[in-house]
Amino acid sequence: MLVYDTLMLVDLDGVPRPWLAKSVEVSSDGLIWTITVRPDVRWHDGQPFTAADVKFSFELYQRVPHPRFSAPLRDVAVEAPDDRTVVLILSKPNPTFDLALADIPIVPKHLWEEAQDPRTFGNAVGTGPYYLAQVVPDQFYRLEANPYYFAGKPSVSTLILDIVPDAMTAFSALLAGQIDVAAHLLPPELVAQLQTRSDVRVMGGPGFASFLLLFNHGRPPFDDPRVRRILAGALDLEDLVNTVLLGYATVGSPGFIHPNSPWYNPGVGAYPTLSVDEANRALEELGYRDLDGDGIRDLPDGRPLRFELLTRSGDPIRIRTAELIAQAVRPLGISLEVRALEAGTVDQWVWPDFNTCKGRNYDLAIWGWSAPVMTKADVLGLFHSDCELGRLNVVGYANPALDQLLEAQARAVSHAERRQLLWAIQEIVAQDVPFVTLFYPDLLFAVRPAAHDRWVFLRGEGIIHKLSFLK
Repeated sequence: MLVYDTLMLVDLDGVPRPWLAKSVEVSSDGLIWTITVRPDVRWHDGQPFTAADVKFSFELYQRVPHPRFSAPLRDVAVEAPDDRTVVLILSKPNPTFDLALADIPIVPKHLWEEAQDPRTFGNAVGTGPYYLAQVVPDQFYRLEANPYYFAGKPSVSTLILDIVPDAMTAFSALLAGQIDVAAHLLPPELVAQLQTRSDVRVMGGPGFASFLLLFNHGRPPFDDPRVRRILAGALDLEDLVNTVLLGYATVGSPGFIHPNSPWYNPGVGAYPTLSVDEANRALEELGYRDLDGDGIRDLPDGRPLRFELLTRSGDPIRIRTAELIAQAVRPLGISLEVRALEAGTVDQWVWPDFNTCKGRNYDLAIWGWSAPVMTKADVLGLFHSDCELGRLNVVGYANPALDQLLEAQARAVSHAERRQLLWAIQEIVAQDVPFVTLFYPDLLFAVRPAAHDRWVFLRGEGIIHKLSFLK
């Protein structure tokens, strides 16, 4: 995104604003988006940017599926009646289409139309604030400032993007003065150490990635929302954040949506807490008793409440979180065996081939979604019972009344209409507890301010983006 541009750009308040677009007008029914593109933009090779580039780019993503950029353009007709005008005709309203326009990069038609295979095409000419000057595979990328950038020449003339896969190696290089910013997120346990140094600054803010405790609704007793509510109430999420992340996280909302999101419903509050005695009494009332005296409650058919809690190996935050959850529910007569497996294996058991229509094969799991799910408030994908629509519904949650609201918010024309529906959705989700939203880790970065001191935090995404390099 430093090399390429988008029609819109998300500002520091999380609001999409025209970028390559000079103006964006939307019809009253939300179906026709008329975009006037800027006349003062050129590609890095000097060729003028026009509406034809937008039309070509969008049709390219429609023709050659891309997991990130193609979905919002499904069933969208693209017209470019002249060099400055793009008309997008949607088959149905999409209340987050402006966010898609702030995410989909525009590529140059005059170069990409010659590509035999767009998936392997290596040309990196863009319109962005930087152009790609050099690549040494597995070592670094060198970006040079675009002196003719329409938004002004970037404040840093050269960026060397060193490829350092290991986070601790990157932080060691930062402390040694070999690099000026670490793209790796700073582990909370290093914050205090780095804050004592005068040559290093720690920056951070709320992150929109989420950590979840998943229940497989296809396996009793997790098909019962009453049990899910009891388990959620037995967890001290504040203590979890302080213990695992040293306080550098936001406690999860029972409606899933982050409190810093513009879609958040503050009325959902927090998960109702239960003492051990209260949780035990609630389980007794539901009929979950220790039938054989072994200290573990049983299902009515005699099967003990012994389950596996799946998590990824090599991820100490997830593993420690799983261990603390297992400790918290043990006094309730529920036994959880933490099983840490390779990430690909966990993915396959929870989300087989990334297709919820293929079911799931786990009891409980520590899981998470990346920032875009929160940024777009993709509740349709998270909660819809139809596996084709609920492509992120990895717990198998089903609520017909909620499905109707999910579909309605996806058709909403205005942000105000969608916000009203999202508030209602969060209230139902908070009551049903399809999963427990544990926390949202802060995004923490370490920088050397002597090299660059104009970093700005973009809510939910961090500091490495266009706005940190533009005056």
